[in-house]
Amino acid sequence: MVKEFCFSNIPCMKEEEEEEGLMAEESLKAEEGLSTEEGLRAEEGLSTEAGLSKVEGLSMKEGLSTEEGFSTKEGLSVEEGLSMEEGLSVEERLSMKEGLSAEESLRTEELREEDTLSPEERCILGTLVDQLLDEGSIHEASRVCRYFSLQHGDMKLVLRCRGIASGDLRPQTEEEEEEEEEDLQKKITSSPSFSSLSSFVVRPLAEDQVAMQLQKLVDQCRHGNNFCRQVLSLYQLSKELQLSFRQIRSQDPGSVLQSLLQSEQPERFRKARAFIKAQSLSAESVSGLLASSLMGALLDSSSELQPECQVFRPAEGRDSLLSLIKLCDDPNLVGEKLLQNLSCVPLRELSCIVELLIVAHDCFSLTCNMEGIVRVLQAARHLSHAHLAPREHYGLLVRLLTGIGRYNEMTYVFDLLHQNHRFEMLLRKKMDTDRGQSSSLKTALLDYLKRCLPADSEKHNMVALCFSMRREIGENHEMAARTQLKIIESQAWVVTPELKSSLVKVLGLLRDAAESFSKDSCVRQATRCVRTAKLVALQLHFLKQDSDLQLVNLQPPELLSAVTVLPSCYQVLVVAEAYGYSPDWPHILFQKVILSGDFVYLDDFKRLRPLTSALFEDIFKKLDGAPCSVPNARRLLSHCEHVFSRYRLAYQQNLLDVSKALLQDTHSSGYLRDRLAS
Repeated sequence: MVKEFCFSNIPCMKEEEEEEGLMAEESLKAEEGLSTEEGLRAEEGLSTEAGLSKVEGLSMKEGLSTEEGFSTKEGLSVEEGLSMEEGLSVEERLSMKEGLSAEESLRTEELREEDTLSPEERCILGTLVDQLLDEGSIHEASRVCRYFSLQHGDMKLVLRCRGIASGDLRPQTEEEEEEEEEDLQKKITSSPSFSSLSSFVVRPLAEDQVAMQLQKLVDQCRHGNNFCRQVLSLYQLSKELQLSFRQIRSQDPGSVLQSLLQSEQPERFRKARAFIKAQSLSAESVSGLLASSLMGALLDSSSELQPECQVFRPAEGRDSLLSLIKLCDDPNLVGEKLLQNLSCVPLRELSCIVELLIVAHDCFSLTCNMEGIVRVLQAARHLSHAHLAPREHYGLLVRLLTGIGRYNEMTYVFDLLHQNHRFEMLLRKKMDTDRGQSSSLKTALLDYLKRCLPADSEKHNMVALCFSMRREIGENHEMAARTQLKIIESQAWVVTPELKSSLVKVLGLLRDAAESFSKDSCVRQATRCVRTAKLVALQLHFLKQDSDLQLVNLQPPELLSAVTVLPSCYQVLVVAEAYGYSPDWPHILFQKVILSGDFVYLDDFKRLRPLTSALFEDIFKKLDGAPCSVPNARRLLSHCEHVFSRYRLAYQQNLLDVSKALLQDTHSSGYLRDRLAS
């Protein structure tokens, strides 16, 4: 996979350019009459700036074309920086003098005589070298310094950084560092501040002397600082991957990045992002690497081949996938390349195609690219109708639906599953609750059932049970119970075994509904079901006693006559709560106590409700002009605890013995005389 991102044609280009450079040098020798020393330098590749570009195959402008691989930024030649390690792989090219070690080159530069250049020329050359170093053109900067015998502090730091990392130079001692720092302060002129890239480089550990030395050089270097940071980043990466700096620098950045992602590093994604930024890898190149890696991993996964190392590991879940996609600054490019690669996947690998569509959708969703999302949805619809459903790959159909997660736009999957009697497969699918997918699928299913299958209560209950939708389950049970009561209401009220069995069924449904509501903390709905269930239970109680008294399906005008004949005050309360009815207690007590003399009923009422003065007044108002039992009225009046109300009611009903007894009672006589006097 990485081969797609290497500059495979660059060696051939270099050979051709070297031949052209040599021919140019020979013509220059003939025309300008170069001396022997200059001829030797030309043979070593030390020609003018134009000749240098040809000998080394380097460009001072845009660098080599990046047709297949990693593009470069403006002014950064592909071969100079670490973004193309082949420049570093030729050690002599980064020394002041070819054929010498880095340490000898540094000493040689210090021995150069600068008297041949005027101060103005040295200033111009220094500015040129600064620009080359900032652009990453390390080769050209080195050759300019050597050709014109120019000492440049940042050039020395860059070469020392590379030499220490590769092992050509040993780290300096503290004394040497102090001397070098003093010397650099004298030689390096001030320059504008450069942008900080400290987030790209992890601070080295104290025991790593090489990394500490490289970090100090990074801090000291002004021009060429980015190159030094790349060296430090690559050196630290070589330590983490347990490779030598020479080994890792000889690889192209794509191979290094892939090795890092395939490693078992605990923070491999963070380190990979730091490497990408430090190497200035373009989003196009990174997207190509990620797309090919994802394709390979998904193909291996679908064919049950599990290599030891993969950039993408499906078992790590969606978070790992998103972290991998976000390595590219533009996830849309990854999605585009994945869609382009769909045509390369054989149709027998339908599971791979499904996963590619899901990953592409995730890429487009990260940036809300609606055009890309629409393309994925169109491809998913075609795949579902043309391949998945005809071949009965219902599991992949469910995976495609839940993986993309756009249920309102993919209701055709619900239709396909329902038409082929595979609707339960969707409910058996374990949802990813971390994404909130379960909730959105539940909502989509309920909406689909209400719109398309309103009469299919079985599927509605299946969905409710699958998603533990307690409130919806309770609503279903309550609706079924009330439907059964409506059926009973539509028939004549005749006590039959069928009526009893129907009421038993209603009671069970109401009990289940109340339980489901209570589990979902729906107190009001649960209380409503409990009250109706008590009414049905009371109705069954009277039916078992061979009573034809009807308590269910009563209309408001029928309630008073129904509760009046009930033998217990508690039963009246059950009926009143079920219908939300407020009983006319004065009328009921008048009928039960005054007319029927049922003082047991009164005792039950006293345990449930207080006997207030207003209640006694309302009861005795019904005595006016109505035949009644005087003993029952006198006995009822004895239950009135308010003395003045009892006296007044007894006097109004001509119960003179009661009023006279109250006036003669030592406990109440004084109070009554005071009230009567006022």
